[in-house]
Amino acid sequence: MASRDFLLFHPERIPWIGGSVLGAALFLALPFLGVLSFGSSPVISFDARKQIEERVSPLSLSLIEKDFSPALPVPDVQKEICFSFDPPRPDGMLNRPQLSILLRKNGACKRAFLPCRLDLEYREGTLSFSDQKSPFWIEIDPAAGGMIEVRVSVTQVLGGRVDTGRFFTEPEEGPILSAQDLPSCSPFKRLAEARWWGVDLFRKEQGQESLGERLEIGDGPSSEFIELKENEWLFYNNGKWEKVACPGEGMGKPIAHIQSNNGKQLVFEGWNSDVHKRFALPSLTNASFKVRGEDLFSSIRVRSEKQISCMLEKQCLVLKTGDWVAKTEGRWKLLRKESERDAFLTGNATGEIFVFDQIVLKQGQKFIQGRLFNSFHSQAALIEIAAQSANRPIPRKEIGKKGGAP
Repeated sequence: MASRDFLLFHPERIPWIGGSVLGAALFLALPFLGVLSFGSSPVISFDARKQIEERVSPLSLSLIEKDFSPALPVPDVQKEICFSFDPPRPDGMLNRPQLSILLRKNGACKRAFLPCRLDLEYREGTLSFSDQKSPFWIEIDPAAGGMIEVRVSVTQVLGGRVDTGRFFTEPEEGPILSAQDLPSCSPFKRLAEARWWGVDLFRKEQGQESLGERLEIGDGPSSEFIELKENEWLFYNNGKWEKVACPGEGMGKPIAHIQSNNGKQLVFEGWNSDVHKRFALPSLTNASFKVRGEDLFSSIRVRSEKQISCMLEKQCLVLKTGDWVAKTEGRWKLLRKESERDAFLTGNATGEIFVFDQIVLKQGQKFIQGRLFNSFHSQAALIEIAAQSANRPIPRKEIGKKGGAP
């Protein structure tokens, strides 16, 4: 009764009494909580957690090891790339040589100044240049003795660069291209499509010196002939190749000159701005030029030691040693005038031409000898044919067929 009356008359002390009871209960339960912390309870102290983590080894990934190698093998690019130095323009527009990098399989080419980086990629199994930054690239630096150093690198999956190898190489001379290898927009294509007729053998045998290589540029009636010596130059002007004495006269324009001549091909080198090209023209005179005298001459009669009468492809002619006979507009004409001869000596006139050299006696038989030059005078054939005996009459059927002897 006393305690009930106490609470009735002092209600403000109820919370204080409840708190005291809860505090006493918590104090009595502390020993039991300590025992459970080392048993199956999921509550772990900070010190205990730290000791457990130190006893467990960290997870290791092979992808981030220092000796990482790419999952895909990097090919031997040394066998797939050709390096060459572009020589500087002889007119002084570009004094610093460029390195030309040619991919052997697809024919793609790039030019760069050293040192440089080139991004690569594989397209359908073929090594190609990449249009954007690639995880596969090469870096090129100059080295001693005219060599270059090439380092091949790839990017790791998780970042970082791996050098997969390097090599030293000596740049080669630029490749020799044909007309088919040059783009249609290139000014060199027109020159590479020219026909090379070589030196004028007729003029050469007549004692003319300092003759050049003859080029026929273009087709049909609009074709142009240029005779170019090895120390002369061409420059491209208004859609045409023109001859100049020195490369400086073609400043700022495409220029070209003869680099070498081995008889089978005429090699040019040229510059379009700072781009260097080499290309070759094949010879048109590789096949031997053979002509049978019997197919040209008939009814040959010796009139004196230096004069004959004959039929030359159904035309009656009287020739003496030293005469020139040229075929123009389908007919043979004896060149008597000095102006007519000068036209052939200067190269202003072309066409088949026969030079009557001499009359010789072999085993009692007289023969005429001369040289026949083809239309472009790039080849010559020796003509030797027996003359008719003076006491042998000409058959009537031969007279009717050939027109008779004079």
